[in-house]
Amino acid sequence: MKCKILVFGGTTEGRVLADYLRRYDISHEVSVATDYGKEILEESGEENLMVGRKNSAEISDVIISEGFTLVVDATHPFATAVSEEIRKACDMVAVPYLRLKRDTGESLLDNSNIIYVDTIRNAVSELERVSGNVLLLTGSKNLEEIAASFSDVSRLYVRVLPNEESIRTCVRAGLQGRQIIAMQGPFSKEMNIATIKEVGAEAIFTKESGKTGGLDEKINAALECGIKVVVLKNPESMGKETCGYDLKDVLKMISAHADKEIVPKKSISLAGIGPGSDEYHTQELEKELKEADIIFGAKAVLKNIQKDNRPFVSEYDAEIIFDHLRDNPGFEHPLILFSGDISLCSGAKKATAFFEKNGYEVKRISGISSVTVLAERLRLSLENIRLVSAHGKECNVIGYVNENSEVIVLTSSAGHASELCTEIKNAFHDKKGVGSALEAAQSENDKDNFLIVVGCELGTEDERILDVTDTEVISDNIKGKCLIYVKNPYAKKRSVVRGLCDDEIIRGHAPMTKEEIRALSLRKLALSNDSVLYDVGAGTGSISLEAALLSADIKVFSIEKNDEAYELLRQNKDKFGVQNMELIYGEAPEALQSLPVPSHAFIGGSSGNIKEILRTVFDKNDATRVVINTVTAESFAEVVDCIKEFKDIEPDIIQVSVSRYKKVGRYHLADALNPVYIVTLQKGAPDGRN
Repeated sequence: MKCKILVFGGTTEGRVLADYLRRYDISHEVSVATDYGKEILEESGEENLMVGRKNSAEISDVIISEGFTLVVDATHPFATAVSEEIRKACDMVAVPYLRLKRDTGESLLDNSNIIYVDTIRNAVSELERVSGNVLLLTGSKNLEEIAASFSDVSRLYVRVLPNEESIRTCVRAGLQGRQIIAMQGPFSKEMNIATIKEVGAEAIFTKESGKTGGLDEKINAALECGIKVVVLKNPESMGKETCGYDLKDVLKMISAHADKEIVPKKSISLAGIGPGSDEYHTQELEKELKEADIIFGAKAVLKNIQKDNRPFVSEYDAEIIFDHLRDNPGFEHPLILFSGDISLCSGAKKATAFFEKNGYEVKRISGISSVTVLAERLRLSLENIRLVSAHGKECNVIGYVNENSEVIVLTSSAGHASELCTEIKNAFHDKKGVGSALEAAQSENDKDNFLIVVGCELGTEDERILDVTDTEVISDNIKGKCLIYVKNPYAKKRSVVRGLCDDEIIRGHAPMTKEEIRALSLRKLALSNDSVLYDVGAGTGSISLEAALLSADIKVFSIEKNDEAYELLRQNKDKFGVQNMELIYGEAPEALQSLPVPSHAFIGGSSGNIKEILRTVFDKNDATRVVINTVTAESFAEVVDCIKEFKDIEPDIIQVSVSRYKKVGRYHLADALNPVYIVTLQKGAPDGRN
């Protein structure tokens, strides 16, 4: 006999089951009580629908006439009368009946503000003891019974589905106007809090409807508002109803019935545990820790978790964890733990992408980060602070400190933190801090003081906060996981339109692009924050310096073959503290071969190799934006000649003449600089206009 399944739905569980049946092309039909339920299912893609409430006789007629071979009851756990009618119908026609149960979680019996009741009558008795308004979150089904038993209906507010039937029920119950809140869920904790505050509720009444029904969000909202919660127990959890099955078991039974393998969608949770101590665990994390049947994490993370007889695996690599779960398919609630907050410089980012790509539903649980703890200790406002991660990667920390008045740096280790503190102190050696770390950072009167503070093992019993601004960095004092906070009030005084005067650059006898030409050349380069710039024939490094100082995120490679010029490059790099400027000794194009792919290139000197340099640059990235400076007619002619080879590029060419006025006696006379050709090459728009 061909398999055909009748699903009684109108719930989230019913919609999920219907999705599986459609996906695996299993013949089925979904029965819902109302047109509203039909609309919701149609939005999810369901087409096989029947609408209307039915008794057992009507249900049995449908089963026989439509040839259904299996019935799944996925109705609401409180729709006990409906479930009874479905069971009767299945018994009458001898068709298998499966009850798809909802996981309602654990009861919170240890909280005095949460009261569990067995009946509507008991619920009303508890709610009558509350002096203020009551918010009913049980829907419209039992509303008339509640209102009829309640002494003062004017204190009742109800949230129901936005359909005519629900509104009519509210009116029949004696509610009107702002007492009726018609909204479609799901509702977050924040939305529930807003609703509680809007109606001035002193208590809420809800059903034990589990995670699917938003029970956690309702209870947590009420507890945060400091009001009572009355919960009507799930009849199934009280053992009053026939034993049911979870979705996984129902899918197994349908697989056997339809002779078709159905693979349930796998799920995994990724959670941040905070800085260390369990006092920083969120309620959501604690709940996930209870439900997990296997827990993964780095050794340093797992040492902070109380162990039991469940498997705890010291591993955080997503691919290895995936293989472990594939080889051990019995685990249903795997959990990966990460330190701090998973939304902040966490391995959870890579793990999320990997597991989602491999068919998992990923639940992410944020934690409290060590950054938040440091901000609290130093009384900082995070909206004013630039957060920088130097954890396990190259990072231009000096550049960020130079650009931002406040910076927090995530480091790789205690040794790394010590090295960074020394580098920062050396780069900003003339700027002094005062007092202790806490006093200086917290004081409103110390805004003009440069400050370096290290937070070690934040949120643990080994926590230390060290002010190293005015003292020698002693690596023995810096231990464990570390953050660095730097306050640089001088960053605010930097010019918005940046640029260096020629006199600021150590020049020697090497050639240097003059500041007026630099200004135009940099405008033509049109660098962005993620640019990778080749400065070919860098000379003293004037272009490299200005580019590197534009943004700490720009990466500059300064290529120079002349020994004297290369030494000047090194001196200027040290003088301006630009960590994002890397010196390359050698001649182009050979010196370019091993460098990362460029987005931009500036050619100030080519030693007659302009054509080969351009070929190398465009071979690496044919969309590279190139700016060339030439002075002599011969070099300009060479550039124009080689451009002909790149037929898909239309050059932008300008010639610039600059005169500087010098005082001679009583007069100011023009001192003309050599005219310079500035040539811009790029596929698309060489002039940089969009």
